[in-house]
Amino acid sequence: MPSALRRHSRDVDPASLAASLERDGGAIVQRFLEPEVVSALAEDYDRELAAVDWCNTKGGLTDTFFGARTKRLHGLLGKSPHFAEAVAHPLLAALCEHFLRPLAHDFRVSTGELMAIGPGESRQALHRDADSWFHYPPPRPEILVSANLALTDFRTENGATVLVPGSQAWEPGRKPTDDDALDHAEMERGDALVYTGNVFHGGGRNETEETRIGLYWGYIPSWLRPLENHVVTNGLPAIEKAPKRVQELLDYKPEGWDAFP
Repeated sequence: MPSALRRHSRDVDPASLAASLERDGGAIVQRFLEPEVVSALAEDYDRELAAVDWCNTKGGLTDTFFGARTKRLHGLLGKSPHFAEAVAHPLLAALCEHFLRPLAHDFRVSTGELMAIGPGESRQALHRDADSWFHYPPPRPEILVSANLALTDFRTENGATVLVPGSQAWEPGRKPTDDDALDHAEMERGDALVYTGNVFHGGGRNETEETRIGLYWGYIPSWLRPLENHVVTNGLPAIEKAPKRVQELLDYKPEGWDAFP
């Protein structure tokens, strides 16, 4: 069943896109990146994916949350310089100005993650990404603005992201149930799902023989600690080659933290 989330063209007025996120918690932007950039990203990351096993993310939640038939990559700029074009996308910058700038003098990337959902993977538990900062529980403003770029087509059958529209505005303590409407973010390659940190969502069940690949990254207020140490995961040479604004978004400033206003 096609997604009922609002769909926008890449030249959408940022205010209209922000309104969609405030209503539903997420929206789809079609042709988010140029096809040649999407192809370059896919080619770079395909080589990296081939070198790792399923369930390559280690931790206490490996099988139940991170997926037994899922591969994940970090340090995405170090694996593809084209990631810089995603990180510095002007539409996402405008969303960050809307949601995050009122909370802080600037914003930065918390983490980037490539997620490849393989055949037979079960549906991920619905969760809120902003709960990663559990010391800041609901009710809270939006502290995370995220994007998930489709590097392959996203369909309900192959694990398209599941989202609970409107759940970003639920009262504290409410959890999704079978009575709540779920939406599958079906997208063509090159489209992107943009969504907020307070909306419930999760990776879908893959009932096909295909691997569904999505490129995730999210922004937080500058005073919040990122989940990824970008200098460590990407390597300093890769970051130093990136444009200055990308360096700042990846939490790297050669002059040090005192340069912040």
